[in-house]
Amino acid sequence: MVQRFKAHIEKLLRGEPNIKFLVAVSGGVDSVVLVHLLRSCGYNFGIAHMNYKLRGPDSDLDQAFVCQLAAAQNVDFHVKEASLISNESGIQEKARDLRYSWFEELCSLYDYEKILTAHHADDQIETFFMRLSRGSGIEGLGGIRNVSGLLVRPLLPFFKSDLIAFAKAKNIAWREDASNASSKYLRNTIRHEIMPNFLKLSPQTASNSLKTMQHLREASVAISLEVDKIKSEWQRDDDVLIISLVAIKSLKPLNFWLHQLFSSFGFDAAEVQKLLHTHPGKKCESVTHQLIMERDHLALSPFSEKGEAEEHYLVPRTGIDAPIRLQLLSGGAIQKTPNVAIFNEEKLSFPLILRRWNEGDFFYPAGMKGKKKLSKFFKDEKMSTQEKKNQWVLCNKNDVIWIIKKRADRRYVSDDDSNSLQIKLL
Repeated sequence: MVQRFKAHIEKLLRGEPNIKFLVAVSGGVDSVVLVHLLRSCGYNFGIAHMNYKLRGPDSDLDQAFVCQLAAAQNVDFHVKEASLISNESGIQEKARDLRYSWFEELCSLYDYEKILTAHHADDQIETFFMRLSRGSGIEGLGGIRNVSGLLVRPLLPFFKSDLIAFAKAKNIAWREDASNASSKYLRNTIRHEIMPNFLKLSPQTASNSLKTMQHLREASVAISLEVDKIKSEWQRDDDVLIISLVAIKSLKPLNFWLHQLFSSFGFDAAEVQKLLHTHPGKKCESVTHQLIMERDHLALSPFSEKGEAEEHYLVPRTGIDAPIRLQLLSGGAIQKTPNVAIFNEEKLSFPLILRRWNEGDFFYPAGMKGKKKLSKFFKDEKMSTQEKKNQWVLCNKNDVIWIIKKRADRRYVSDDDSNSLQIKLL
């Protein structure tokens, strides 16, 4: 078993020599055997034990046992006590968060490079059933990863029976946790009520289950690579992702791919699919992002953490360089381009105001009769939500006089070259 363990951990670590491990040890057979295997292979490690004070004197006896184990192995021992309430909801999750946060602190303080836990093959199959009961997807059903960031789980190929046999053969002592027999927790219910009958199906049930989970992990990796490929084709406009409707609607099965592509942004596949059947301008929102339906694409953008403050800039007679550059020239040869607007200077009060458009803004479009809301003008221009969001307007007091690069207000357009003012976007 020692040679099999060493070959496996070297494969996981890709042959990296002289790694300093922090080993999470509860005192149970799994983690105690892990300590002895590491010592047999000559690895450098320290031991960490967290005492949650959940089982009274037994918790303290576990701590004392692990302390003695560390002393016998002549390795550093780290212990932390954290009182939890045994009947509070989500206690296992809270305990896990506490210990992993502490493990990471120890790595920073004492230069440990990897955290080793003693999860084994039985834990792997139990995890499959737990996640199956919760409606997990392919990635979740693939089970526990061998390596995840700082975490390494070198015992996943070994069954509990392997570990117990090794401990008995080597006369290794360990502590039994009485709470492992309780059906209070879902994992224990699966362990004691489902696993025994499931594993009786055939001698190959356990090994075949692990193979199936490996297939699921590989499928998850393949899907992840395809998702990355699809996302790489999305165009970016500042912080907005532009997603082709033609490309999205060509994906089959659509609901599956919508989940893979948008769940990480907080969207449910059903609401995205519903959005695809609405008209431009409709949107759906998650906690962190908004997804807007445009004529030929979806626009995906994050919400600003601080919210969007109104941008408001004064434009003096000398012009402005930021956020856009506007040059003001009196008289001269008139340039008729989208970047230039010609106004009657006598009708203007400086400084002018440069801002983003607001809902309710209106103007009197040059070349047209009557007034028009900017929202209606943008719709007629078939502007996307992102284009509207980025549109600047120039104002004289409260009047919009130029939708920059689009249309000027006829009330302010110059009809006399002698008093004309050219405002040019550079």
